[in-house]
Amino acid sequence: MTFTKCLARSSCLIRLPLIAGLSMAIGSAAWCQEPSTRQDESLRQQLRPCHLTASEGRREVDALCGTVAVPLDPSAPDGKRIDLFVALVEALAEEPRPDPLTVLAGGPGDAATRFFAMSEAAFSRILRHRDVLLVDQRGSGASAPLRCESLQDANQLDLAGAPVDELVDLALDCLRATANDPRFFTTSLAVADLDRVRQALGYERLNLYGISYGTRVAQHYLRRFPRHVRRVVLDGVVPPEVALGPDISLDSQAALQGLFQRCRAEAACQAAYPQLQRRFDATRARLREAPAEVSFNHSRTGEALAMTVDHAVLAGVVRLLLYSPQTASLLPPLIEAAYLGDYRQWAAQATAVNEALGDLAMGLNYAVMCTEDVPFWHRVDMAAQARTFLGATLVEVTRGVCRTWPAGALDEGFKQPLASDAPILLLSGELDPVTPPRYAELAARSLVNAVSVVAAGQGHGMFTVPCLQQVMAEFLETDDPAELDLRCVERIRPTPLFTSALGPAP
Repeated sequence: MTFTKCLARSSCLIRLPLIAGLSMAIGSAAWCQEPSTRQDESLRQQLRPCHLTASEGRREVDALCGTVAVPLDPSAPDGKRIDLFVALVEALAEEPRPDPLTVLAGGPGDAATRFFAMSEAAFSRILRHRDVLLVDQRGSGASAPLRCESLQDANQLDLAGAPVDELVDLALDCLRATANDPRFFTTSLAVADLDRVRQALGYERLNLYGISYGTRVAQHYLRRFPRHVRRVVLDGVVPPEVALGPDISLDSQAALQGLFQRCRAEAACQAAYPQLQRRFDATRARLREAPAEVSFNHSRTGEALAMTVDHAVLAGVVRLLLYSPQTASLLPPLIEAAYLGDYRQWAAQATAVNEALGDLAMGLNYAVMCTEDVPFWHRVDMAAQARTFLGATLVEVTRGVCRTWPAGALDEGFKQPLASDAPILLLSGELDPVTPPRYAELAARSLVNAVSVVAAGQGHGMFTVPCLQQVMAEFLETDDPAELDLRCVERIRPTPLFTSALGPAP
């Protein structure tokens, strides 16, 4: 059967991601025409034209979509089944390469189809010659999502300042309401699902691109199915042995300190904001004592809104703006405005963050964290956590949830360093507040055929950097990854810091 090439694709890429790779979930969906349910056809024959959408329909990608039914519990193949949502974005070439690129989203809890719809232009060079395979991981997107309505119907950053016990109770409401046993929504089962899809589509090997948590999925797929992996791109590396959580506050604090140091070192920023760090600390203290009631207009719709801005909202916005050098560059004038009592832009940014977090499958997030991370937290320095601008709330809430949330399936050796001779490209941002370059250094110790790139002044998720989009495409095509042309990396520079609301200094 011959499928029509999908030539009408979105050419837009969100260049200012707030949470690229960890959540950035802004209303995704897919519509398929005349889906087939016949089980005697191959999966490829069942796929039907569809549109992957994100950002409330402002991003659309043409694809071929379908579903694959898999056992909820692999040890009970005749028991309950769930549907995995699968999308294939076809290459422009009439005869594409035989091994597609499989894109693995972050979170945990983001959907591969949504992430790709938001970022398709970043993969445009790859799509010239290679199909892109997308599988919404079980528990995300349209694959039996583990959504927490009690959390997702609330304002995420308003909740940030709530008591820890209240936040834990809201998360456990999700556990009580879930229709599927969360023990079966972990990385170990997700990679087996992906290999089932690979077989159903008839691919001998896959190329893998993983971002943030998706790098954990990519590495574990490589561990379990090494013969079926050609090449791997890890963007914002999470080594298998790292337990995510306790480092986030510390690394976010380090990224913020780096921004303050950079402002002091740049004459224009220092002249405009000579007391930037001191004013940030003073503003946090003031909001802790007396939160501000703010009236403002939604930045996109113009709708009149109201919000309480407190120290937790301030911290949450700062954390997420630090993910990208473009958004981090906004912080100096934002901090100055807040110090002077104008919180309207903070409220607007918080609204954007809340919308971005709204579709993240928080149940999947907890299912993964309570199995693969929290049990491996050892000797967390709570005093050090408390000294950061984010504080210890993230650790306290996650630990509190995981006291009740059941741990799930974990493959033997899951937390051991991955040893592999597969060609692997490691991408890191110098100022990444959540997956810093030292993580890539740790992973590379046992990856004998890895090429590591650290981009100066960049944050979390290198897929937005044009130079590295080119490097990724060349990495998939070159015969010898060691000969990869990385000269453009030397030209990467951080976004200039804003010295006023109008932008950087001339």
